Amino acid sequence: MPERTLILLASLSLLFSAALRADIATTSFTVNATITNGCAFGSSLSTSVTSLGTINFGSFASVPTNVDVVSASGAGSVVVTCTPGATVAISMDYGLNGGSVTQRYMTNSGATASLAYQLYQDSARTKVWGTGSQAMTVSSFPATTQTYPVYARLFSFTTSPTAGTYNDTVTVTLTY
Repeated sequence: MPERTLILLASLSLLFSAALRADIATTSFTVNATITNGCAFGSSLSTSVTSLGTINFGSFASVPTNVDVVSASGAGSVVVTCTPGATVAISMDYGLNGGSVTQRYMTNSGATASLAYQLYQDSARTKVWGTGSQAMTVSSFPATTQTYPVYARLFSFTTSPTAGTYNDTVTVTLTY
């Protein structure tokens, strides 16, 4: 046993004497990350949806008065997720059929007849949703996904157009 104790003491002595003679050098490095503004359609910045769905006015034989509908999530509402605090503009073009700030048009499959309609930002249907000054602006995007309803109006008509299904495609753009 005494031999083992002597060997252990000698080993410890060598270990401590080497540590006492060692020089030490230190330095540091920086860790950082930069968060940039970002937006996407849908509830995730990493997975943007490719279609916001369809606003459907329904089926009619005639439309003697305006028909008003409100979109829903997955049926035309604009669902957006952005970096909190970002300034965001949500614009809608006037469709594929020659629309304007006054009215948009849905056409039948042969594009031989059209129905006039419009899209709005407000339930009173006074603020057209369009491009430029007609875009919706969010000055400081909140920290959660937002759903913006689209208020749609199919304008009345006195002469019934050709029977069939009428469509238009509106492109929604996020600028941030």
